[in-house]
Amino acid sequence: MKIEASVLQLSASHEASQSRSLSAESRITFRQMLGGLAEETTETDLHERVRKLLESLIERIIAALEGRTVREQNPLFDTAAATPSETPADTGKNSGGREIHWQTSVCETVSEFERTTVCGTGWVRTSDGREIGLDYALNMERSFHSVSYSETSGSVVLKDPLMLSFDGMACELTTQRINFDLAADGSAQWIPQPGGNSCFLVWDRNGNGRADDGRELFGARSGNGFADLQQLDHDRNGWIDEADPAFNELGLWFADRYTTLATAGIGALFTGSVAAPFALKDSDNSMLGYIRDAGLFLFEDGRSGALQQVDLAVSRSAPGKHEPDERQQLTT
Repeated sequence: MKIEASVLQLSASHEASQSRSLSAESRITFRQMLGGLAEETTETDLHERVRKLLESLIERIIAALEGRTVREQNPLFDTAAATPSETPADTGKNSGGREIHWQTSVCETVSEFERTTVCGTGWVRTSDGREIGLDYALNMERSFHSVSYSETSGSVVLKDPLMLSFDGMACELTTQRINFDLAADGSAQWIPQPGGNSCFLVWDRNGNGRADDGRELFGARSGNGFADLQQLDHDRNGWIDEADPAFNELGLWFADRYTTLATAGIGALFTGSVAAPFALKDSDNSMLGYIRDAGLFLFEDGRSGALQQVDLAVSRSAPGKHEPDERQQLTT
């Protein structure tokens, strides 16, 4: 496919909401702490007993928090200090173990909703005289709700290659990870594996039939995949097509295979884009990636698909063995 003329207008809308509530409840109970307090007889005696009571309470609270016990020395809490008229039967109900009991409950509720819509309208005319009308729409929507009694936090580093989706849906990522030198600095990182019919767009610069590192992905180093793609538009028609020398050097990296654009039936990649933010998360609401911009590509038969810049959440370690050498051979 060679594009001779085109008119294409992209637009996007995005709405998102997030709410988080955190409630904490602490309860401290004192049991039988006043059991040995006898009848007060004088005001001076009362003040002294209250002072000793407060000292004892403070000592017991500190001891309970430190996990130690307090020896019974304060006559205020000693059954032997009861008045002579008291009998063991009278004091028995207050001579049980004295304790401080505390309980803290923390409840976190998280709700998220996000929807992004990308639309494209226009037409293209190819060198063989075909005129293809474009009426492209992509809807992305997700929601999450959780209630938990614990709170976790973390941070991720985001890197952004270009990805394609072949099924009319947004690009997908899985929790499976691949060990790959995304930053092209000699240090491999674990990146999320493409899911479904999604794949990374690769420029096989050295012609060795494989993706060596992030220099052969779009945007992994510059931070702008569509700007990198525009550099390959030799005739400046806004498309990467068969008229551009680099077209035959581009490949598609799926989770389990590599292939060329021609083998996949792709005729042209549009170099324009529109901001279309959308988070890609797993079932636990952990970040896998973040769609930043969206464009489109054309199949040879005139169908359209999603071309998106996705910031990947990368890490230095991950479970599983997904070495790139085992799956990076191009097939033609």
